[in-house]
Amino acid sequence: MKKLLLVVCSLYWLIPLAQAQTGTYKGIGTIVFEAGAPLSLIKGTSESAKGLIDLETGKFRFDVPITSFQFLNSLMQERFNDKYMQSSRFQKATFVGKITEKGPVSAKGETKVTASGTLTIHGVSKKRTITGTLLQKGDSWQLITDFPVKLADHHIQAPKLSSGYGASNMDDSLKMA
Repeated sequence: MKKLLLVVCSLYWLIPLAQAQTGTYKGIGTIVFEAGAPLSLIKGTSESAKGLIDLETGKFRFDVPITSFQFLNSLMQERFNDKYMQSSRFQKATFVGKITEKGPVSAKGETKVTASGTLTIHGVSKKRTITGTLLQKGDSWQLITDFPVKLADHHIQAPKLSSGYGASNMDDSLKMA
């Protein structure tokens, strides 16, 4: 009888913990950024973005290690890490916040969302509002978003392009599953 009581008490304490985790999803994704003109394009890709989102509370966190970005040539990657991003000092970029608006779910299982939070790149944090799409596939979710980042907002020195002008924005796209 004591063993049965112990099992029942254990289940009583464990069930709320299991229920609290049902709306939390972790994912690994790809982030791509592009800066510059088509003939002088700087493009980096990372498949090491990590995310955590709680669909019940709307809270989320996304991280990407700066050194995980890959480029077409090694010189571009070296300059990106050493000169522009100083990745030995500023090792990751983060976006932490909350979903502030959620649209209706379409027939395809898509939901438009708006998220507000703090984007930290190069050690500089800025409040941002970013829109995206949540797509439900069975029991899993996928997040897709595109957003610009002004380099000056994060004190990143714009690389000089062959045209003599520096890129002032990075166009970022994220796909997290």
